[in-house]
Amino acid sequence: MSYDVPETIKSFYLSSDIVKICEHFAERSYLTNIDCYALRKQTSHQKIKKDIMLGKLAERGVYFIYLARGRKSIAPPDLQVYEASSKSFDPDLRWGLFSLHVKSQTFESAERFGDSWIFQSKDPLFEQANEYDIMIGCRVAIDEYDGGCLVDIRLERKFVDLIVAAPKMSKFNDNKYSVFLDDNK
Repeated sequence: MSYDVPETIKSFYLSSDIVKICEHFAERSYLTNIDCYALRKQTSHQKIKKDIMLGKLAERGVYFIYLARGRKSIAPPDLQVYEASSKSFDPDLRWGLFSLHVKSQTFESAERFGDSWIFQSKDPLFEQANEYDIMIGCRVAIDEYDGGCLVDIRLERKFVDLIVAAPKMSKFNDNKYSVFLDDNK
């Protein structure tokens, strides 16, 4: 099982039903995330729900992209809501030996800040990543017309090979790191 093979399938369009499932997950789980977001200087309940939903949509998109690539042994995204005390930095998806760490960004955010993804500075990946930890950075766009969602993989690389930088928004510099596509081409 190698991870160095270039892949041609990088996008997947999720149905409006999957968007609704992810939206429902965000509604059910955001209360268990409020304290974590507050520590990250994010307090808007609507933004928290949107971030959770976009993250789950990215996971779903990556899951279906992997299935389309013939990677049938990928585990599906977890939809269980965990109490705050049970949250972890576990990977979002697993495929064989590989731990897939999926990050999302809206198309609008990418236009404003460039393709980039945020990690908490206390993420154990910065100290314990190995060649099986894969970072997958996605753009996510909900279609206002039919309620579906496009998930587009923009960066897919071993975490240990990534170039990491300070976020562009200085308010995040004390507790976050960023991965910029332009630094990791």
